[in-house]
Amino acid sequence: MFRERHFGILTIVLSLEVLAGCILASAAVAQSATDELPAQCSAYVSVPLPAEAESVPTPQTAPDCASYRSYRGIGRPVNYPEARACAWRERLAQKAQLGQNQKEPDAWVVGGSLILADIYFNGAGVKRNIPLAMRFACEAEEGMAMLALPEIEKLNSSLPARGPFEFCDYAATTFTMNFCSGYASEIETERRDRYYETLKSRMNSAQREAFDKLLAAENAYIEAHASEVDQGGTIRDMRTIGSMNILHRLFRAEVVQLERKQWPAVSTSQVKTADGLLHDEYEAKLQQLRSHTREEIDEGAVTADDLANVESLWENYRDAWAKFARLRYPAAEARIRAEITIDRYRLLKTIE
Repeated sequence: MFRERHFGILTIVLSLEVLAGCILASAAVAQSATDELPAQCSAYVSVPLPAEAESVPTPQTAPDCASYRSYRGIGRPVNYPEARACAWRERLAQKAQLGQNQKEPDAWVVGGSLILADIYFNGAGVKRNIPLAMRFACEAEEGMAMLALPEIEKLNSSLPARGPFEFCDYAATTFTMNFCSGYASEIETERRDRYYETLKSRMNSAQREAFDKLLAAENAYIEAHASEVDQGGTIRDMRTIGSMNILHRLFRAEVVQLERKQWPAVSTSQVKTADGLLHDEYEAKLQQLRSHTREEIDEGAVTADDLANVESLWENYRDAWAKFARLRYPAAEARIRAEITIDRYRLLKTIE
């Protein structure tokens, strides 16, 4: 009886309190950098957009300009004005739910509001505006924005020492994690490619040619390696990209060490036995994979045919390594070949 009689009054009081809280929170957001930033996305909705946002027309189809590429210099020079111009269009396409453009599929998520959040947090070509960055982060994924907030408060208006702040690091759903994983992989690939170009500038023509063939063999092998990764579950894309990146990092780390004349710590015995060790593990793994049931295979399990196809490409990769090593690191050719073989042996042991 009491609850029924006071329900209408209580609703009005609560509504006024919520409204007042929103007004105060909006004022606090507008006035502060990171001190006492509100921990609710609703508080950032009223943060005003910059004037340039008002003149962008809503696209009829999802754009393929890929703001994240211009923002991070992936396959093109860094261009912050271009990144923003593209991101505004992507944001409107996201709000209009125009769907994915197959020319730039990752920009469907890693574009628009998400890149605008990074741009305004880092002050990339614009005045830093952390509340505005939070508004965009909330638009992209509320959980991500809230997970990032404690780290933002720790920074206390500073930028991370390790590099630009990435809201993708705080992705809260498997869906966003998968896209952000692809984005991170592209950034890493761009860095590796720049290093390899610098390295080739110090090689003679024969070495450069051999190194280009090695890079092509490495990419073919690692692309095929995706089929050696279990494709079950909702994080299969993350799992696959992660495994491929491990191999890319291993290759780069080995090249860096060799360029420093740090030869593989492989014994004479290991040089002699590496091929046999790999052969035995490969044959055992084939037998194991042939035991998979049709149901397991349908759910994404690795097959013996997958393994055999990748093994053939790995052999091309090993041979390309040996040819390059003969030209660039002749004193360590046998040890390098053994190390590459042992790397493959260790990888095979992880496949199920």
